[in-house]
Amino acid sequence: MNIKQRLLLFFAIVVCAGGLTTFVMVKRATESQFRTFVFSGDADKAKVYAGILGEYYVEHSGWEGLQAFLSEMPSFLHTYGAISALLSDRITVADSHGSIVADTSGKLLGTTHPAMHLAQGVPIMSDFKRIGTVLVGSMVDSTFTGANEQFLAQLVRSLTIAILVSTAIATLFGLVLSIQITRPLAALDDAVKKIAGGDFSVIVPVSGKDEVSSLAVSFNAMTGELRRLDEAKRRIIADSAHELRTPVTLIRGSLEAMIDGVFPMDLNTIRSVYDETMRLSRLIEMLRELELIDSGELKLSLDDIDVLPALEKAANLFKTSSGEKDIKIEVADRGAGALAVRVDALRFDEVLYNLIENAIKYSPRGGKVDLTVRREGPSVLISVDDSGPGIPASEREKVFERFYRMDKSRAQDSGGRGLGLSIAYEIVKAHGGSIRIEDSPLGGASFVVTLSRAPSA
Repeated sequence: MNIKQRLLLFFAIVVCAGGLTTFVMVKRATESQFRTFVFSGDADKAKVYAGILGEYYVEHSGWEGLQAFLSEMPSFLHTYGAISALLSDRITVADSHGSIVADTSGKLLGTTHPAMHLAQGVPIMSDFKRIGTVLVGSMVDSTFTGANEQFLAQLVRSLTIAILVSTAIATLFGLVLSIQITRPLAALDDAVKKIAGGDFSVIVPVSGKDEVSSLAVSFNAMTGELRRLDEAKRRIIADSAHELRTPVTLIRGSLEAMIDGVFPMDLNTIRSVYDETMRLSRLIEMLRELELIDSGELKLSLDDIDVLPALEKAANLFKTSSGEKDIKIEVADRGAGALAVRVDALRFDEVLYNLIENAIKYSPRGGKVDLTVRREGPSVLISVDDSGPGIPASEREKVFERFYRMDKSRAQDSGGRGLGLSIAYEIVKAHGGSIRIEDSPLGGASFVVTLSRAPSA
C-alpha cells in the first residue's frame, strides 16, 4: 500500500470515526433534550388537570366515580376549546395514600405506588391540603408517543444523511490533499532514482511554502552540491593526470635521449632527471595528503606552539629563495606579544611554508613579503602579505580549490600545481580555523589565517 492509499484510508477512518461519534452524541443529546421538553409539556398539562380534579374531589367529596369521569371528560371539556387537545394523553390519578384511583389506560387501576414513584407528578390540592397526585403522559410512561417517535425518527434520518454527506465531502478533500502531498514525493522519488543512475542534472519543481516544498528546495541544493562535487572530481582526475603526465614525459624523454646518445649521460642531465622525479614525488605526496584529509584520516598531534618563533623560523628557511628575487621578508607581531596556538607543529609549518612560497612566487623582483601576528579576542590572526598583483575579489574563494590557477598575472610565471593553497586551507580547517584573502597594504594579496588561542596563552 503506497502513501496515497494509506493517507486516504487514514482520512476515511478518521472521518468515519468522527461521524459515528458525532451521530451517537447528537442522537443521545437530542433524545435527552426532547424527553425533557416533552416532560415539561406534560407537567404543564398536569397542572391543568390538577385544577379540574381538585374541583371534582370537592364536588363529589372524594374520588368515587373518577374513572368514569375521566372517560366522559371529552364531553365535559368541549367548552374549554384548546384544552380538549389534552385528552389524547394518558392520565393517572393517585389518592393521598398512593393508590391509583383512575387510569385512562386501565393498566394501573387499583395498584399502590410509593411516594418516589409519584414524585414527578403534580399534587392535587383542596383547602391547602394534598388530596392526591396526577400524572400525565411521560410522567406515567417514559415511552414516546407515535408523534414523538416520528419526530425523533425524522431527526435521526436527517442527522444520518448530514453525516454521510459530510463524510463523503471530507473523504473527497482527503483524497485531493493526499494527491497534493504524494505528487511532489513521487517527483522526488523519480529524481532520487535518476541521481542513483548518475544523472545529477535533475531538478525537482518547487511549489508552495510547506514542508514538502522545503524538502524539494533542500533536495535541489543537494543535487547542485553533488553536481559540483562530481564536476570537481572529474576535473581533479583530469588535472591530476595532466600534472603527472608532464614530469613522467620529461623523465621518459630524458632517459630515452640518454639511451640514444642524444643527451650526454653527465651529472647535469642526471640532476635534471632527478629534479623531475622529486617534482613527481612531491605531487604524489600532495595528492596523498589531500586524500587523507578527504577521508578524515588526517591525524593531528596537537601542542601549544608560540606563533612568533614559528614565523621567524619559516622566514629564515625562505631566505635563499627570496634572495634569488631580491625579495625582503619581514616578521612583526604588531604589539601582540607572546601568543600561542594549539596545533600540529608539522602541519602548521606546512601551512606557513605553502603561504610564504606562494607569496614569494607571485611577488615581483625587489618586492616584499610581510609575516605578522596579532590578537583579536580569543583568536590569533596570522597574515602573509605580498607585493604581487593581488587577487580579484571574484576569484578569492576559488584559489583554495584544487588545481585552480588564475589565467592572469599571478599565474604567468608560476607553473604551480594549484595544490599548496588547497592543502593549507584543509589543514587550517581541520584545526577549527579559517583562511581568508584580503587586500594587502603592500599592494598584493594578504592571506589571513585565524586560529584559536591555546588555553595556556
